Amino acid sequence: MRILVFGAGAIGSLFGAKLSLYNDVTLLSRKEHAESIKKNGLILRGKTEGVYHVDAIHTLDHYTGKPDMIIITVKSYDTREAIQEVVNKFGREIRVMSLQNGLDNLEKIEEFIRRDRIFLGLTTEGCIFLKPGEVLHAGTGKTIVGSPEKNEFVHDVMHEFRKAGFDTEISQDIIGDMWKKAIINACINPLTAIFEIKNGELKREILFDIVKDICMESVDVARASGLDIEFEEMIEEVRNVIESTSENLSSMLQSIRRKKKTEIDSINGYICKVGKKYGKDVKMNSLLTDLVKIREVFT
Repeated sequence: MRILVFGAGAIGSLFGAKLSLYNDVTLLSRKEHAESIKKNGLILRGKTEGVYHVDAIHTLDHYTGKPDMIIITVKSYDTREAIQEVVNKFGREIRVMSLQNGLDNLEKIEEFIRRDRIFLGLTTEGCIFLKPGEVLHAGTGKTIVGSPEKNEFVHDVMHEFRKAGFDTEISQDIIGDMWKKAIINACINPLTAIFEIKNGELKREILFDIVKDICMESVDVARASGLDIEFEEMIEEVRNVIESTSENLSSMLQSIRRKKKTEIDSINGYICKVGKKYGKDVKMNSLLTDLVKIREVFT
């Protein structure tokens, strides 16, 4: 399969590198990262060790031909701009998979591409961008793929992900699973970013009590929007992810440390937006959104 990874930071580099063993993969990333990969290969450390000689570019103008699928891994606030660039280059019939955090990526992509050409990927693989050309695979996880419209191509995606070594399943309810992943992120990412701690520190009782409040409020919003999500099931999933990624630095904390904008508006901020629409109390998500934005300003 010919695959273009658009926005290859930490997670895009991990997936692109491993997929390149059996596919024709190109990484579109920042110039320094692309140049280091072209010179020295992409170095993966941690759970995956090796040097991957994968094609890398820093502008879409350098891509020739047309991929079978584009995996979007940009930050959620850059999704609209990325898809506009993709459509200008390849047209509206291109297949696109969002492998991103956040709840608003689908609606942004739908502005340009039909639902039957859109796929969603959700992963708990943990990655840290160390420096240009080098990524730490900090923790293994599970990956779910699906489509908001029935599409058999999702089976090909699952097959390639599995062949590359990712524990991958097809979701029968990708929108519901997207919300579940977002709730997990809403519980973990802001707290780790605000307090500058690894995920595992959230197991401490005083912090996990806050996690429970965030989870309960977020589940209430999800249920108000028509999703069948239960608090007890959800908090257990959050607990399991905290345990399995205990040594990870969340993507939001990585953004804060690199003095970059976070995806808080597409996670807790979006939960607030939906909650207010249905008249739900969203004080926890609202507070976390404000605190993370304060960290963005003063870090």
